[in-house]
Amino acid sequence: MLKVFIDYIENACKDVKYSEILYQYKRSLLDEMNDRACDVKQAGLTDDGVVADLIISEYPDVRGGYDRYYAAEKRRRKEAIQHKLLMIGTPVLILFSVALFVVLGVLTDNWRELWLIIVGTTFFAVILNFLAAIRKILRLKKIFHPVARLLTAGSVMLVAVFIFLYCGINIGWAHTWPIVPAGVIALLLGDLTFAFATHQKFSVINLFVYIPAIFAMLYVILAAYSFVSWGKGWVLIFLGLMIDAAIGIGILINNARFRYKQEEVDIWNEN
Repeated sequence: MLKVFIDYIENACKDVKYSEILYQYKRSLLDEMNDRACDVKQAGLTDDGVVADLIISEYPDVRGGYDRYYAAEKRRRKEAIQHKLLMIGTPVLILFSVALFVVLGVLTDNWRELWLIIVGTTFFAVILNFLAAIRKILRLKKIFHPVARLLTAGSVMLVAVFIFLYCGINIGWAHTWPIVPAGVIALLLGDLTFAFATHQKFSVINLFVYIPAIFAMLYVILAAYSFVSWGKGWVLIFLGLMIDAAIGIGILINNARFRYKQEEVDIWNEN
């Protein structure tokens, strides 16, 4: 019976170029079919021909199964290489930035700005690791997705902090503080985008909370740079609340179309 399975698998994959992945797939599939045959025999079916036909009928798409196995294996190997690169590359990159900081500092004697090289490189390495973790988490169950949301928020905030430090050194700290509320806006927008893109539960509630907060931060930024006055710019906060109300009304109108109607249920039960 084992030879029947081997011939069936070989015939299904005869047009596939030999590779290590193909061998692994054939070996795995053969073991799986053989284990399944043993289970069927233990259940009481003893005729080898009938058992073989039954097991083969459970695997009608061996070629398609290989394509899926090949894609998954290539992705796994690619991610394993990327993981090793991150594990090795992160400390190497940070050490390189420290060396570059020391060399340029000695040559230019401009230590005041060059420390950003270390900070920027460290933030960049951390963000790369965050993105790799987010990609893995998104393939897990949704119960783990809040962790990915936190990592996304952390990545956005690291970018905002670096921009804040860079601008503070180059244009002065007095003119840089509005970057902080701008970073909050970027964080909230990033979290909203993630929530809706991955179909998170209660993402609409996040929308109701974030919109007024975003408009409040926008009011602070525009007023700080004199695009609007502090006395009149509060209208932006009111505008955010109005947008919230409009979205809420739209949701209520949409949900009204699916309202429970007892008379329809009665008619259905009568029919």
